[in-house]
Amino acid sequence: MRAQRLFSIENWAEAQSDFFESFRNYDEAGSLQRIQVLKYLVLTTMLMGSDINPFESPETKAYQNDPRISAMTDLVDAYQRDDMQKYESILANNQDVVADPFIAENIDEVTRNMRTKGVQKLVAPYTRFTLQFVAKQLRISVPEVQDIVGFLILDKKLKAKINQAKGTVEVDQGTDVERVEAVSQWSAAIETLWTTFMNDGDNIRSEDTLGGGVPAISTTDYVQPRKNVGMRKLYTGA
Repeated sequence: MRAQRLFSIENWAEAQSDFFESFRNYDEAGSLQRIQVLKYLVLTTMLMGSDINPFESPETKAYQNDPRISAMTDLVDAYQRDDMQKYESILANNQDVVADPFIAENIDEVTRNMRTKGVQKLVAPYTRFTLQFVAKQLRISVPEVQDIVGFLILDKKLKAKINQAKGTVEVDQGTDVERVEAVSQWSAAIETLWTTFMNDGDNIRSEDTLGGGVPAISTTDYVQPRKNVGMRKLYTGA
């Protein structure tokens, strides 16, 4: 099948299109092969990282609650909701899913993507964390956590340094400082503009309303540069 060959070059978009066409043809012909191809379609949707429900189309919707496809339906739902615990549970309790050699060959990539998103989401609030802490929270091994964090650093999705000896990760806070400075500059520019407008206007005061009944606005009402708000430190995995 051409769609399966496209997997070797990770051309998920074309593979998804081919699987959908194949499913529709098998469905119209009344072939049992349609169920297998539908599973591949769901698999490809997850590999693409798509938020589109593969069962939204009229052709596939009728099979959404089919017991032969229910495990894959639950998997893609958990994947799109970033519910890693649910995803892992479904996979562990439905070993028949990986009985298909093609799914077994590619599901690890989906799992890897799922865990990578889980690590990103978990460590986002921290300026320092341990690999052991992440491993415990996500129920994966420390070496895998280190591998994922290393990938995120190389991919520039996480500005940090790994201390392998201590098993800790130090996040570069420069990115947060730059963000605060940018907001401060923007706030100052708005404040200057507002002051100029007030000085040039007639009979307008900050406590009054502007024309059309729109309340006057002070930049302090909606611009407050944060100073590491929500950033926490974690020194141990305890």
